[in-house]
Amino acid sequence: MSLPPPLPDNEIGRLDALHQYQILDTPSEKVFDDFTFLAAQICRTPIALISLIDGNRQWFKSKVGLTVPETSRDLAFCAYTILHSQPLLVRNALEDPRFSTNPLVTSDPNIRFYAGAPLITPEGFEIGTLCVIDTVPRELSLEQVESLNVLSSQVMAQFELRRNVMIMSRSILQRQQAAAKLRRQQEFVEIFYYRGVEKARKGDYKAAIADFNQFLQLNPKGFKAYYNRGLARRHLGDLKGAIADFDTYLRYNPKDVEARYDRGLVRSEFGDYKGAMADYSFAMRIKVHDAVFESGPVFPDQVDKKQNPVFNYTEILQINPQNTEANLTVIDVDSEYQSDPTVSYTDYNIEYQPGAVTSYTESGKVSVKNAETYIGIIFDF
Repeated sequence: MSLPPPLPDNEIGRLDALHQYQILDTPSEKVFDDFTFLAAQICRTPIALISLIDGNRQWFKSKVGLTVPETSRDLAFCAYTILHSQPLLVRNALEDPRFSTNPLVTSDPNIRFYAGAPLITPEGFEIGTLCVIDTVPRELSLEQVESLNVLSSQVMAQFELRRNVMIMSRSILQRQQAAAKLRRQQEFVEIFYYRGVEKARKGDYKAAIADFNQFLQLNPKGFKAYYNRGLARRHLGDLKGAIADFDTYLRYNPKDVEARYDRGLVRSEFGDYKGAMADYSFAMRIKVHDAVFESGPVFPDQVDKKQNPVFNYTEILQINPQNTEANLTVIDVDSEYQSDPTVSYTDYNIEYQPGAVTSYTESGKVSVKNAETYIGIIFDF
């Protein structure tokens, strides 16, 4: 009896590459049956196989002219083909010492002629063959050998396509599973946030803060909780903590007008009047119309009236001199301040122009410079 075929030097890597395709023991597929049909037609042989060499067997993914699904690797002609990257041709197996005593030669199916082209992975592993077999000795033309090579490359391309689809499908499934897990986690974490909002709405600020703390511990990037915790801290008189929370929230949402207003209120309560004025001013730049009547009256008596004219409406008019809300806010100097002997217009560094404010209020055409002058006396200091 002939000796078993030798193992390739890269046998471990080769087997690993083969198993990555997850094709062993799968049902027949037309795309592969078409290749074996073409191979048999081109080479004029009764048998054609797509053979994959596993650890101890050769398994047929597709077959023409045979009924058995596999044979022992020790008997496989293809086990010799995978030792090289070029086709193997056996013109007469009875005259070849490697196969002359092989049971597949001496008995059914009585192999005499064999030609196999290796199936080579992109990584260079020979995992099997596309082969043709005949029961009589014969030759193949160069064109037939080349056609066998081309067909083996196409078989390998289908294997690659299969593997890539499996990898992509597995990746998509893993992402879907990860996304579902993340959604479940987020839903669990969100419970703390909404529970905190509800407790704050009911006035239970200490419990609300505890829930917001738990939420932020589980989701440090849940910045909305900083804002709501800041509101709760303000209600409990923790102004320093409230400002810290608003600072954190506004670093990530600097254009949130309501948060600017709320921090401005806390800053004014804390005694940081410049900070409060800066917040209101910035908020008005974002949302001028909503800020017009809300921002002015919050400044306490401690503000230096001469050095810090109320610039809220000034900035609005600089942005939009035609702002009708700001125009209507400006009072008539003639009607109110002429009759008040306690008012000194020089205190506000203005040159009194009788009727000027009335003209501005009606027409909205006074210059920004003049509008700034009038704004200094809007409030009854």
